[in-house]
Amino acid sequence: MRPDIDLVFLQNCTNTDLRTLCDILIKDNDGNIRLSEKLTDTDSYYNCYPHNTKGMWQDIAAELQRFGGNTFLNIYRHGRGPAYESIVLDVCKKMEVNDITEHDTAEEMEQKLLFKMTETMISKLSEEELAKLMKELNIEKRSYKKQGVMAALLVAKAVNNKLFYKMMTYIFRSVSQMLVGRGIMAAGAGLIARGTQFLLGPAGWIICGAWTAWDIAGPAYRVTIPAVLQVSYMRMKYNSRLLTYNA
Repeated sequence: MRPDIDLVFLQNCTNTDLRTLCDILIKDNDGNIRLSEKLTDTDSYYNCYPHNTKGMWQDIAAELQRFGGNTFLNIYRHGRGPAYESIVLDVCKKMEVNDITEHDTAEEMEQKLLFKMTETMISKLSEEELAKLMKELNIEKRSYKKQGVMAALLVAKAVNNKLFYKMMTYIFRSVSQMLVGRGIMAAGAGLIARGTQFLLGPAGWIICGAWTAWDIAGPAYRVTIPAVLQVSYMRMKYNSRLLTYNA
């Protein structure tokens, strides 16, 4: 892999989360192996997948970098893709995250991307679904309005990073299971069921509808968009653990 400070944390992620990221990279929406992937040809995949994906984190990172680059440019990079930071920026532009600045780090761009996706998802929820979500997040009843929910997230981000990470991680822990693709999602229904229950209903179909739009965006974005979202979720989960340890 290209040395990449933004992906080093992957070695400390859980086997389950790394397997999800791996599956996003190697499998299409029908659960079939992608023709363009190279990861399954590696020794680490043969030796580590699926029970020890932590042992292949560097090859997973390299595959993500490769998908994030232009095929011809990758040749000049000796088969390696661009730095992860440029991949996140590309995804943010594609997803129309408009408040990105030239000074943003990869992590800051990830947070803005997750926040935008959360805002979009919340805007599509019914009042009943929103009430269930807010009850699970322990947000007071007076904040059940959609504007109130987003305001609560903004306040948490500004004054209480630990609470913000907790809230955002809670929302995205089940979404990440859906990012693997429609074929894998059916097989992983048990994993989703152990996460946020309301995402199994209409909110889940919102994510699937967004996925259909991403399909049209082109082959590379079918990989990089869900992969970046998964990495963003994994980093938030990792940071949340660090905040807990340092509390």
